[in-house]
Amino acid sequence: MSEGLMKSIDADIESIPFAQVKGSSERDRVMKLFAHGFLRLWTRLALESGQKLKMAPSQYVLGNYEGQMRWSLNENVDYKGIAHIEMGATFRKKHALIGETYIVKGDERARLFFSLEQEKVRERPVFVNYLAYDAPLAEFDLAKAFAGLKPVLVGWIETMMTGEDEALWKVCKEKMECIGI
Repeated sequence: MSEGLMKSIDADIESIPFAQVKGSSERDRVMKLFAHGFLRLWTRLALESGQKLKMAPSQYVLGNYEGQMRWSLNENVDYKGIAHIEMGATFRKKHALIGETYIVKGDERARLFFSLEQEKVRERPVFVNYLAYDAPLAEFDLAKAFAGLKPVLVGWIETMMTGEDEALWKVCKEKMECIGI
């Protein structure tokens, strides 16, 4: 299943009309690319695992499903105003894949990472973040971002199929960089 899934995800990402994705700013363009990628990944994972992960903003706010793995973005959405796009689930604990833009030392950047709930402190969840991809906005490449995600996809799907978080934790610890709590 994993080899076929990887090929399907590659094909899904390659089908994004990169040249047509334009924005009023680099941030707008990057968030539109994240939206395209997350919509396709959400659909692929639903088909492969039977799990419909939650997205924020909702997949139906971000785009319109046209069938055959094709989505068109909702052009009424202010993508540059979206802080991040998140897709995940809660079994015993919450886990989410997050695409966001951020500023560090005046440099605008984009990153893709997993956020995994480790424990609750005073009834509030504490999350540990594992990085899949990070780049300056002007150099952002969605295909490279999703390539950074590939090493953990099998563990993520196992977590979805079993409802047990251990597989995702294990693969994140072994194959990704921890970027903080």
